[in-house]
Amino acid sequence: MAKEDKPTNVIQWASPGPEDIVWKYEVDRIRTGTILVVREHEVAVFFRDGQLFDVMPPGKHTLTTGNIPLLTKAYSKIFGFGETPFKADVVFVSTKIQNGKWGVRSTVQVSETNVMMVPMMANGDYQFRVNDATVFLTQVCGGQGNFSTGSVNGFMRGFMAEQISQQLAKQYYLDAIRNQEKASTSTKVLVEDYFKQRGMELLSFKIAGIQTDDKHQDEINKLQRVNSAGGMQLRQLEAMENVADGLGQGGGGAAIGAGMFMMPQMMQNMQQGTGNQAPKALCPHCGAPNDYPYKFCKECGKPPVMQQQAAPAPAAPVQAAPAGGAKTFSRCPYCGEDLNLPKPPKFCPYCSEQLQ
Repeated sequence: MAKEDKPTNVIQWASPGPEDIVWKYEVDRIRTGTILVVREHEVAVFFRDGQLFDVMPPGKHTLTTGNIPLLTKAYSKIFGFGETPFKADVVFVSTKIQNGKWGVRSTVQVSETNVMMVPMMANGDYQFRVNDATVFLTQVCGGQGNFSTGSVNGFMRGFMAEQISQQLAKQYYLDAIRNQEKASTSTKVLVEDYFKQRGMELLSFKIAGIQTDDKHQDEINKLQRVNSAGGMQLRQLEAMENVADGLGQGGGGAAIGAGMFMMPQMMQNMQQGTGNQAPKALCPHCGAPNDYPYKFCKECGKPPVMQQQAAPAPAAPVQAAPAGGAKTFSRCPYCGEDLNLPKPPKFCPYCSEQLQ
């Protein structure tokens, strides 16, 4: 019989490393009366033919028929417990707090209102410990048929990457990157049930960093600038400039009249801004700002253009000019407003009534 196969008088996990989780005693032949030493933050589990029998807590135990009853009962049915040494596997499981790191890549939606999908790279750390050695060995180690720390660590890396990827994919990129603490808590709540099912307790979970690739980050930055308050005002100014250019190219009094009619509404949109401020509308008569909508200007007392009523005594629309045969359109016959335009417009810029 080789030396390492001989039973010994003492069974113990002699020098566990700080990251070791599980260790199997290399000899499966055990004498009755052997001393089993289980240190603090450890448990020892007995297996026979792949079946789990007894779990020994921390302490010094003398292996007899009294303190391993389940194994004794099973062994007696097969061989009779009088045989010594008897065969059994002893596996030590660490119950200390274990530290781990993780890193995943997932695809998520930018925000609730922006459906663009972007790749998200995230990393962080976590802490866990085994709180049910029986479930842990059955669900994690037993399924692999390997009771080594290396195999368990490999399982944990794959297990964490899979679970975290699935849970982070349910979050929005901008929400996660703006509040990593909240994202960490949400992910921990979703992941910890999977730990419990495998005999482990997830003590802490932290997201240390979140980012996307340069291409998608540039697109997100552009969208944020455009959707900001300054970006909205810039778009409004550009729209007004485009309208002004179009009116200038059209020429004539009609263009001027239409422009005068449209500018108050466009200025009103600019004055609205962002946030919870009340929108403002500029009076087309005196230019004073009023809360929108309004019935009469708080400065000059006149109604807005679209609510202007016909004047009771319309004036003559046209007066002859002294030279060149040109006509001066001095006053609107419907609302009575002074126009002073060199050419009659098609619509009054104040009451919008058709003049031609």
